[in-house]
Amino acid sequence: MKTTDNVSPQLRKIEEEVDYYYKSNPLVNLPFATAACSFLAFAELERLKQASNVSTSQELGTQVDNFVNELKAPMFWLFSACERGGQIPSTCDDDVFQASWDLFKLGKKYQWFEAAYTYASNGLIKLELEGSTIQPAKEFFKGMEYQAYGRLMKAHETDEAVSLINVDNFPLLTEAISCSVRIKGDRFSCKMNPRMVSDTIKFMNPGYDAVFSLPSKWQFSRYTLGDFRKVFEAILAMASIYFIAWRIAIEKGYNPFGYADSIYVPTCNELLRRVVRYSGVSDEKVLSIFDDLTYGNRGVPKQELDPALQPLIKLNPNQYAIMPSLWMSLSPERNLTVLLNKMPSERKIYAKLVDEKEGIMRQGIITDLSDKDFRFIDGNVLNLPDVLPPENWTTL
Repeated sequence: MKTTDNVSPQLRKIEEEVDYYYKSNPLVNLPFATAACSFLAFAELERLKQASNVSTSQELGTQVDNFVNELKAPMFWLFSACERGGQIPSTCDDDVFQASWDLFKLGKKYQWFEAAYTYASNGLIKLELEGSTIQPAKEFFKGMEYQAYGRLMKAHETDEAVSLINVDNFPLLTEAISCSVRIKGDRFSCKMNPRMVSDTIKFMNPGYDAVFSLPSKWQFSRYTLGDFRKVFEAILAMASIYFIAWRIAIEKGYNPFGYADSIYVPTCNELLRRVVRYSGVSDEKVLSIFDDLTYGNRGVPKQELDPALQPLIKLNPNQYAIMPSLWMSLSPERNLTVLLNKMPSERKIYAKLVDEKEGIMRQGIITDLSDKDFRFIDGNVLNLPDVLPPENWTTL
């Protein structure tokens, strides 16, 4: 059955040209390992710069969400266009740095373009071409109240805001990491040890007890949610330690701005060995979790690839890239549920757990508000005698 396209043929042609404009960036001509590592290294620097200019928890949350979303299109472009494999860059190349910067900026602009065409394709807005500018026929974001989602809270200074790891509150950990930092020329290294990782995991646990609210016994096809938490926490701890070490190295004069070593790049065997040791999860289950978290794996539709859902970037057959700021910005349990729903082999299993999840969420709301003067109703509120019918409802 033929349907009418809500976007004109002329605008569709422009859409195609814009969609493939990224191919003019020099990074796409490099092997994936070189291009992805260079781009992520630049993005890590950008995130460090952004983080220094925030004053409230709302600003921090918005900034983090935007940053993670800004990685989506550039990583998809590199994954789609670059030849697989390649070497990890060991020096700062000015041209590659500039290309990374350009691709990052292009990704930010592309978000707005993609959103406009998505809304137009679904008939929610109409696009018009005015000279060389694509212009919505009405105000694009008028009435989009959902932008307030997750931000309706009392403003706090950032030192009171919840963060995955606030090193200023754990000076002994910072001191231990500082002692492990070694600078040689324009490179730095950090020697992690089990005690350091264990201390970091313990420090993060209170925050993650709140983030992981679903039952740890939930069984997916190859591991439980509890297994996933232990593995994620181990990788996050290593990423956090590496980030702190990188920041300390910069403060000690490591140049040029820590670019060459801003991304943690372990070998596949090293990461497996460390995570098995630090998490206590078996080799088989850790490898299964790696498989799910690896960008581009497990049958996720290409157009839906997202480093927020699969933050483990496999650069070549022997090495992974772990971007510390990305891992430190994620909501792992929520992202895992989204990821599982994109995998045909896991979708049915997760669907069976949804009813239990809704019950847990409902009970959590009741518990949190139990000291308030609320009445809790589970069902159709329209059957209650003191609730007005919908025709008498008003909007704020």
